[in-house]
Amino acid sequence: MPISRQDALKAIQIAKTLIRLNGKHRDMSGPPDPDRTAYGVVICVSGAACILLLYMALFGRRMRRTAIRWHVMNCSWWGILHLASYGSFAEKAPWPNYIISPEWTDSSKQVENFSRSIFPCGMFFVYIEVMITTCVPRLADNWIFNLIFFILVIPVLNIIVLFCFFAQWMAVEWFYTPVDFLTLLTYVLFCIMTAVYFLFCLFGSCLCCYTVASKKPQKRTVFTFVDMWLLFPYALIPDIMYGPSFGMTSVQFVFKFLYDWIKDSGLLEGGGDTTFVLDLMTAALNALPWFVLFFPLVQAMLAVVCIKMFRQQFFFLLSCGRLYNGPALPAPKLSKDWASKSKLMTSEGF
Repeated sequence: MPISRQDALKAIQIAKTLIRLNGKHRDMSGPPDPDRTAYGVVICVSGAACILLLYMALFGRRMRRTAIRWHVMNCSWWGILHLASYGSFAEKAPWPNYIISPEWTDSSKQVENFSRSIFPCGMFFVYIEVMITTCVPRLADNWIFNLIFFILVIPVLNIIVLFCFFAQWMAVEWFYTPVDFLTLLTYVLFCIMTAVYFLFCLFGSCLCCYTVASKKPQKRTVFTFVDMWLLFPYALIPDIMYGPSFGMTSVQFVFKFLYDWIKDSGLLEGGGDTTFVLDLMTAALNALPWFVLFFPLVQAMLAVVCIKMFRQQFFFLLSCGRLYNGPALPAPKLSKDWASKSKLMTSEGF
């Protein structure tokens, strides 16, 4: 029976996969690498943190319909995908043979890029929502307002990211790989919005002083501004951890589009010592894989520490339901309840 061309191509692809796996097995046949073991431990712990965060975001009774909830949910499930891919295709991957899909193998870098772009892109919308609700607190319980940010953070954001990922297979000649350009654009927007939000926090601090000094009842309380400031480290620390990854992507972009301009401008000339810059780049490259591994875990820890509803839900789970055993409070009462006991909640009728 003659073999069709399609069957022959499949056989060749299977043979290539077996050869690749055989080579990886030979690489792993030596003494165990402690870095691989550490990678595996961190991936497992980070994955468990993502699953816990996803569970709280989906089913937590203290969860409110806000952009930060949808953002954490989105980061959690894409973070799990990112860890799964990194565990198979990283330079010192602990399980280099458990993903055998040729398509995934060829696109592993793009998968890691777009899954890392979820956090900065989602925080862009979270910043906007928090600034609006800090100025106009009554919008926090407006279902139309909440629906708008749900659509922006979940469907719109994911459609954009997936489009950029699959655009590399379209019959279109892009000036730059879409998913890599998305990584650059989202990080730049993220940094700009982080600076804008910091300025807004300074303005909010002045507004907080007015709120404290005012004798009239205010819709905003001191805890409103405490939560406003707590969002800043939640975004800033991952921003710093995300930096080396962005730097690797930006170097390729700079060399492709800006190198000639930089060379002609004379910025590379002069007698300055570049040792410090080279040492800094070397340290960033060495830290890159560890930042990538710890990013989901750090993001989960910061969500519990810095975001009120996740903090309350975590204590609910930790205390087996003895703390924060009621549903989420409406915005006016929530602003006055930063870390109260369950007795206070039951006295409110919950």
